[in-house]
Amino acid sequence: MNLSSFAQTKLRPPRPRPGWVERGRIDADLAAALSVQRLVLICAPAGFGKTAALARQTASLAPSTVLAWLAADADDDLGRFVAGLVAALDPHDLPWRSEPDALVAALDADASAARAVASDLVNALVATEVPRGLIVIDDLHRIDDPTVFRFLESVIERLPSHWGVVLSSRVDPPLPLARWRARGELREFRQDALRFTRDEVSQLVARHAALHGGAGAADAESLLARTHGWAAGLGLVLGSPGRHAGGSVSNRHMFDYLAAEVLDAMPEPLRLFLLRCSVLPELTAPRCAAVSGDARAAAWLDDIERRGLFVSVLDGQEPTLTLHDLFRDCLDDRLHRELPGELPQLLERAAAGERDPVRRIGYLTRAGAWAQAEGVLCGVGPGLVAAGGTVQVLRMLDHFPPAVREASPPLAHLRGLCAWAHWDLHTMWSALDQAISGFERTNQPAAAQRSRALLTIGLTAGGAVEKAAGLLAQMRGLPLDLHTEATAWQVESWHAIATSRFDRIAEPLARTVELLERSDDPMLWLQCVPLTPFIGQPGTRTAIQRWVHGAWRRAPVEPPTPLRVLAHALQGGLQLWAGQVDAAFETLQRVERDSRWLNRPPNVSGYHLTFVCLVHALRGEREAALEAAQAEIDGLDDARQSGRRAVWLNHFLFFKLRVAAICDDDATQREVARQIENNHSAAEHATFVRERATLPARLAAIDGRYADAARSYAQALADDPIGIDLHSQALEVRVRLADALLRTGDLEAAADALRPAFAQVAASGEPAGALFAGPRALRALAAAPWGHRLDAGQARTLQAWAQGPATRTAPAATVPPRPNAAPPLIAVVLSAREREVLERIAAGDSNKLIARAFDLSPHTVKRHVANILDKLGAGSRGQAAAWFRAHVHTTD
Repeated sequence: MNLSSFAQTKLRPPRPRPGWVERGRIDADLAAALSVQRLVLICAPAGFGKTAALARQTASLAPSTVLAWLAADADDDLGRFVAGLVAALDPHDLPWRSEPDALVAALDADASAARAVASDLVNALVATEVPRGLIVIDDLHRIDDPTVFRFLESVIERLPSHWGVVLSSRVDPPLPLARWRARGELREFRQDALRFTRDEVSQLVARHAALHGGAGAADAESLLARTHGWAAGLGLVLGSPGRHAGGSVSNRHMFDYLAAEVLDAMPEPLRLFLLRCSVLPELTAPRCAAVSGDARAAAWLDDIERRGLFVSVLDGQEPTLTLHDLFRDCLDDRLHRELPGELPQLLERAAAGERDPVRRIGYLTRAGAWAQAEGVLCGVGPGLVAAGGTVQVLRMLDHFPPAVREASPPLAHLRGLCAWAHWDLHTMWSALDQAISGFERTNQPAAAQRSRALLTIGLTAGGAVEKAAGLLAQMRGLPLDLHTEATAWQVESWHAIATSRFDRIAEPLARTVELLERSDDPMLWLQCVPLTPFIGQPGTRTAIQRWVHGAWRRAPVEPPTPLRVLAHALQGGLQLWAGQVDAAFETLQRVERDSRWLNRPPNVSGYHLTFVCLVHALRGEREAALEAAQAEIDGLDDARQSGRRAVWLNHFLFFKLRVAAICDDDATQREVARQIENNHSAAEHATFVRERATLPARLAAIDGRYADAARSYAQALADDPIGIDLHSQALEVRVRLADALLRTGDLEAAADALRPAFAQVAASGEPAGALFAGPRALRALAAAPWGHRLDAGQARTLQAWAQGPATRTAPAATVPPRPNAAPPLIAVVLSAREREVLERIAAGDSNKLIARAFDLSPHTVKRHVANILDKLGAGSRGQAAAWFRAHVHTTD
């Protein structure tokens, strides 16, 4: 998942211009500061040579110093800024423990998310084993998003000692500079430090005279007086025919100088070429030719560089120039005045060649090409949402003015899709209502149907079941395309859950999967993911397994995506319900690693936590089971106030109670029962009220009132055996009923209660519900003197249930590296590929070399490195390499 791509100019420093004078004082002072300071600030108005000074220093850094260069842009909000920073750091193989793009995707207005991402970045910097690292952020004044500066403050405050941050800006950034200045952690270079001295101006004039003739010492004195050492003014006056004219050069008059002495002195074809290409942030021959329509673009760019105009040169795969801000502003002003009719077309041409969707949409919106911008965003948006890039899509939506967004049904649908991905139900309902109205008003019935289908899912999830059912009936009366019909059947299966008709899930689920198998759209597969309560219900196993296999075929193996991880989570659930508890444990460990790498997206975490707490409980790992169950409850505390907590809280509390019951934890069951009693919500699903019909029986059994418990269990089964069967509770209750009857001494009735349980497990092959009765009940039943009441096969089944999982211990724990001792490689359960990658790390190979050696993507290599560090308990690539060398030494 690569959520952003950036131009070379954003991530590489410009090349120092040849033939420039040596600036010993400022260069020496800046070099010294870069070598030791936590923070360096270069702050001066435009044209004082801030970027040039940094370019000279970065070109002469010690080979052991690593550099991450990021040029800020006006459209950089927090997410785009961090994405650029991640991209700038990428060549240096930081040992990320979560997928960097997933961290970027998590960023929004939520301050806690920004703090978490800052922590991940700082931790990765801490574990990067370099003598000195520098993060340079040029043109910081272009950013006005306050969340960027809060993020920067958080990073700089915790920056490890071997890293430094360099900020270049025209104005002081809104950061706690006084605090850092008082601590001695800040070194500042302002315009007085950047001004050319008398000696430097003399050298500059002498060099110019040697090359072009005509200037002398008197010119140097005059030039210094006119420019006050301002670098841009020096370059302009020396390069212009009128350099001997009187008056001083100031920033305020730069437009006039540029226009009169640079632009107007150019050949007309070159001037028009520059005007048209000024819409581009960086100039390359192919893009300039496409935008300007001038086939001589390569020659013009050579001419521009040769003339020494206000451009920087970037070395890369193709020659690239960037315009100085003042020069670009001047060109932009002239373009608007001289060629206003061409501007929209120029911007549209620029958009056509732009790979970055954020920039592309920015061009189109500047051109007023709202329909084209809408088409681009609606084309890439669903795929980005499916890959976890919801926040990026929301940022692109914000490029559109409110009036355009309000009038656009496709943009409203896309906003509803983003809200669905975040479980922001209220926003989802509002946006999709708007989309449906707009599509109907513009006579787009198929699009309106898709919005209705998605809305029914959101309404059902939010407890508005009757409204959702009415909307579904309305949909069924109109033609449905494959996408909408698949979603409609998905909603039918959800409604079976919402109305406690769990025996009616299988048919709509099967129809959903049949339709999905005719589509390769990952967003549709993700939208139609089976719910966790579907597992264990009558006739659902085959359809769920088909969904899992289909999702695996349509999702890349690497890097992991939410679709693939959800498929693994459901596979773990299927293994769990089949009684393959240790296999489920291993599958869910993979889900945990992948989910952590994706920065724990909420839709994945819910599936993972549901199954993992049950697995821990069946393995006898009580604390881990209850911690996972509580994490599900805590996940309902969302910042958007979507209404999920009111609808779902008691369900998840009761689920935690059931997990505690599997662990025979009576105290936790009593405590959770009190929490349920104290939480009354009119918004709660009726199906969740029905599932708690067994709560009085459970509490009676905890108190030792087994006759009361037996009567209550039996009543719940008689009243609504289907309605209580969320997560196979009916099978669990039959076993608990038998246990309660056994403890009253009624073996005959206990055997009668067990026979339907045996029959159900034999028919389905899914004993998990019986195992949920917990070891105390199962062992008592297995030890009972059944005699003729149960046959030999039934008795063996009871013994197997009582035995539980064959292994109740976790796989070998990972071990941190220790001096002179290393565990065998096999003990840390590295995969064959991970062992190969570790060997390459120990040999000093970068991620890029490892990717090339094994024909892997860079994202895949990052994943392998993160897994290796986790399994070894290592904090850095160097520690992992040391671990490997110690192992090889001790085993050779």
